[in-house]
Amino acid sequence: MRYFIGLLFFLSTVMSQVTDKNFKDKIGDGFSVVVFTSEWQEQELDESILEGVKGHEEAIIITVKSEDTKKTSKKLRLRNFPSIGLFHGGSKKKVWKADMDGEIDVTNDDIKDAISEVLAEDVF
Repeated sequence: MRYFIGLLFFLSTVMSQVTDKNFKDKIGDGFSVVVFTSEWQEQELDESILEGVKGHEEAIIITVKSEDTKKTSKKLRLRNFPSIGLFHGGSKKKVWKADMDGEIDVTNDDIKDAISEVLAEDVF
């Protein structure tokens, strides 16, 4: 499973590089879970965080490099990497930022719950 998730990260980066110019287009439809990484990040993302998130309510996972999305990272106030953002229909819904050591206090259930909360808001 770890190999599969690692392969997804690699393919999402290689197949379609996300930049500030195309960021809105990439996150425009449905749910997007965006993993912001950096060449100089201290900690690698614990891939178990994303297990079961891809496909949950048709969510997609996109990995972006902070170097390619400097304006977006600045707008989201991301200073530590990796960090994760949840977007729905092109709008930011939630951001989980890494602490100074590169640790993110989030689980895959937290991300799924945030998706469910967004769906509940859409009802009213």
